[in-house]
Amino acid sequence: MERALIALVTGIVSAGVTALAVPRLIRVAERYDALSYPTEERWVHQRPVARIGGVAMFLGFTAGIALTFSLPVERFPVEVERIALLLAGAAIVVGTILYDDLFGMSPFTKLGCQLLAAAVVIVPRLRGPEHGLVIEQFNNPFGGVVVLPIGLAIAFTFFWIAGMMNTLNWVDGLDGLAGVVTLVASAVLFIHTFFRPAGNPQFTISLLAVALGAVVIGFLPYNWHPSRIIMGDCGAMFLGYTLAVVAIIGGAKIATALLALWLPILDVAWLILYRILNGRSPLVADRGHLHHRLLDLGWSQQRIVLLFGAISAGFGAAALLIPAPVYKLVTLIVAGLVGLALLAALARYRPEQPAGSVAEVSRRL
Repeated sequence: MERALIALVTGIVSAGVTALAVPRLIRVAERYDALSYPTEERWVHQRPVARIGGVAMFLGFTAGIALTFSLPVERFPVEVERIALLLAGAAIVVGTILYDDLFGMSPFTKLGCQLLAAAVVIVPRLRGPEHGLVIEQFNNPFGGVVVLPIGLAIAFTFFWIAGMMNTLNWVDGLDGLAGVVTLVASAVLFIHTFFRPAGNPQFTISLLAVALGAVVIGFLPYNWHPSRIIMGDCGAMFLGYTLAVVAIIGGAKIATALLALWLPILDVAWLILYRILNGRSPLVADRGHLHHRLLDLGWSQQRIVLLFGAISAGFGAAALLIPAPVYKLVTLIVAGLVGLALLAALARYRPEQPAGSVAEVSRRL
């Protein structure tokens, strides 16, 4: 069976299961009042909407990956273990954060759940190098490889996974936004792994990216503005968790992931800095995100989502086309400085908001 056909079948099954699950989850949410109501100024939905879409994406991803084990796909034992750990950790993310979506939990409890899910893939590394998953080495932009001591590698991997989870969670502020950003990042990771040189194939890793991107494709028709369902924090954190692990499961592709997610990562970094400089907790949500500010300027949700998608695609293409790691580093630094300057300028703009003009996204960490 050709590799391209295997990838196509995996994607179809992942997207199909997600698309079939969403209408059923909408009915469940309406029956049991698992809805988000427009009760806070920073929320943008103007009517109650189901908020358990993350469950559908998790089911679609799991179905797609399970299917690959019945297809002629050869995997090393260490990879099989890592995929099992990925699915176990993702299940913890969806289960615990779904509870938060429905009943609520404190920010620090939610952070504990994130770290628990990260520990599922990290802690087994203590058994030996053939177990678990940590970022122990990565390419030095100036040549060679940087090897981290195991303690530092474990700490860095916790930061990487938790950081990606919160980045996707915070960017999930408009219909389709987190989904489109994830779709672009998944496509970039797929190209990066599927078309690797013959001497370093990563076809099996590319199937993870296919399944993740496909569940977004299955979910987006219901989540595009005006949405019938939102993914909730459980869905956004599931996407962030899975992206983080897929980016490192077959060797660290940190620069590629960072470039593909440059805009949402920069927005999160700026917002944390801005809140601290203004004497506010970085964990207290507000309408300071870039997508909120563009919405306040009169942009439509669709236009903002397409802008984020286009910028992510542009930086993702750069990650694939720029040959030398040092040039990727320079691109990240220059783009970061320019982006911070633009965000700082935009933060000074304070348009007046008409009463009742905003409603729900989902609660943030």
